[in-house]
Amino acid sequence: MARSGVGFGTDGSSRGVGTRDAARHVETEGEAMRSLPETAHEHHDRIGAHVDRLPELAQMIGRVSPEEFASSFEVECAFIVGQLVPHMEAIETTLYGQLEQLMGKRHSMTPMRREHDQLRGLFRSLCEYRKEAAGGTLDQPGEIGLRRVLYRLYSILKVHLAEEELYLRVLKDNLSAEEQDVLARGIDHAVSEPL
Repeated sequence: MARSGVGFGTDGSSRGVGTRDAARHVETEGEAMRSLPETAHEHHDRIGAHVDRLPELAQMIGRVSPEEFASSFEVECAFIVGQLVPHMEAIETTLYGQLEQLMGKRHSMTPMRREHDQLRGLFRSLCEYRKEAAGGTLDQPGEIGLRRVLYRLYSILKVHLAEEELYLRVLKDNLSAEEQDVLARGIDHAVSEPL
């Protein structure tokens, strides 16, 4: 598992954040520091808008023209493949190991990683339906299956993103502004395009 390279004190303890303002953008060597909470919230807000579209897509199936559905569906599929998957991978490799280290292995990120695996499986299913939707060949069993995938993605992602917000507090409360900056930049760097 990749580690973020964020440091700890010589005694192994994490260095805490002094004040709330210290976590905000701070100038260092001519470059603005990235606040981890702000970076993650920014990503989650943008992801949330797409997640909220999933049940709307499910409700569109069979109610709008195949072309209209395919167009809306393609936008969300492109976001998932091009943005959400790289974001998930960045969070998993950049933050999860750091969280486990901070919590002294008392709390494992395994359930969150397991949800990422579930989401990847649902993304693969979504991609299979993507071909049928684009071709206008989605039959009734396909419509039912696609609705199921969309609703499952929505429910897992809503809970998962809320849980990640809780874990961000742990990082914010236990890392210096500089350490948060390293993690924030790791998240931004790993995403192929800005969210």
